[in-house]
Amino acid sequence: MITMTKKKYGIKPGTSKTWQELERQTKEITTEQYRNITSDETLKFFRSLGGSEYVERGYTSRGYNVVRLLSTSPDKQQRTERIFSFD
Repeated sequence: MITMTKKKYGIKPGTSKTWQELERQTKEITTEQYRNITSDETLKFFRSLGGSEYVERGYTSRGYNVVRLLSTSPDKQQRTERIFSFD
């Protein structure tokens, strides 16, 4: 199984570029769900909407995979970080 930690951030009040964590959840996902979240087509789609997607890859027990995905909304007010760990 793959464990995904999802953190949601918002702009801290009174600042323009400081992020504040609003929510955190951890859940088990399947390999199919992982592939759908991290596929090139998915990332291109969200980039075409105006958001930004940052992908960090690393060596895991299952090879060279995406270990962190950072998505920023088109209006730059929200950010979602997904961290993947492989068991």
